[in-house]
Formats: sequence, structure tokens, C-alpha cells
Amino acid sequence: MGIYYTYQREEAWQQALKKGCLEASGEYALFSEGGLEEFKPAYDWMVEQYEKRIGISLNGNYPIWCWDEFPDLGRDGHIGEGNRGVVLTVEIPDEEVLASEFSYWHHVLSNFPLYETLEEYDREDEPDELFVRQSWERIFDKAWCEASVADQPNVGLIYQYVTHRIELTQVRGVMPFVGRGNNWLDRVTGMGWRIGYKLGLIRSKPFEWKV
Repeated sequence: MGIYYTYQREEAWQQALKKGCLEASGEYALFSEGGLEEFKPAYDWMVEQYEKRIGISLNGNYPIWCWDEFPDLGRDGHIGEGNRGVVLTVEIPDEEVLASEFSYWHHVLSNFPLYETLEEYDREDEPDELFVRQSWERIFDKAWCEASVADQPNVGLIYQYVTHRIELTQVRGVMPFVGRGNNWLDRVTGMGWRIGYKLGLIRSKPFEWKV
């Protein structure tokens, strides 16, 4: 079992309270927003990888993204400026979680190969689709990811985690929040949030699911 954190829009949380579990149908996925449809193939690929590596079917849904550290709600980039959401503290069995490296995940989002060597990168011929898709699987290899930045001490790797579903019996805490922008007021209030969180003045409320 591990403790993880996932941020969700309030609408998704309200649906979970009605159903007794949180599932990602795609309605609130990143690519559901206008102009972001190009990312859908990457999320479809992650579905394939989760089902293959974990052995659990998503039944047409998408994975739920989680993190092993509480998100910095003092900055933008979570659920969109002005949107209401929640951060859920959840406890999930290890065998239901698939880990990957966040920065290398952007190769998948950009439909760009994740080359292993400079020789691969300098190749003149255009890599075929099979090569590209197989190269992406390196994001799940922690040893490879660590070795790839071994000579870059200032580069830190960030790991993301996906799971197929979160039962409300697995939720340990809830923190409501409103998505920030990047204007000066949001930056100032965001700094206040960080200070309050560091001092323990801001905390998630314990949650216990009662049918």
C-alpha cells in the first residue's frame, strides 16, 4: 500500500460521491478541452500500457493520475484558472499502480521518440511507428531514467503514477481548492498558501466514506 495524491475537478469529485468511486471516463480529461485533442493518442497509449503491465482492465475509462508528494497549490497548472477542485489523499495497493517518469512522458504527448543513445538521435532515416512506441516504454524503467541523467546533477526526475479507479474507502483526506492563474495576485496569494501549508496552518480534512 502507498499514499498518493490526486487533484480532480469538483464535478468529478461530486460524481464520485454519488457512485462510491472515482473513475476517469474522459469527460474531465485534459484532451477533452478545446484545442487539446492531439493529446488523446498519448492517453490511449497509457491505457494500453496500464492494462498490459498491471493486468487490470480500465473498461473504456482512462487512468487516474496520482503523485507521491502533495501538489503545490500555490502555483497554476492543475485544473485551470478559476476552476474549483479537490486534492484527495488516497491509499492504493502497490499492485494497482503504474509508475512512469513525468518529463519523459512528454515525449509521448509530443509523439516524439525517446532515444536511448546519440547515435539513435542522429539517425538519418525517419523512425517508424513501432520504434517510436517501443522507445516510449523507457518511461517505466526507473533504472534507465536514473542512468539517463547520472551526469546531470542539476536534473531531478519526477515520477507520476496512474491507477484504474479509486474507491472512496481508499480516500484518507480531502482539500478543496481553486485553480490559480499566473497573474501577480495569484502569485502573491500562492506564496501565502505555501507558507500556510509549510507551517501546518493549511491541511486536508480527514475523510471516511460512509454509505
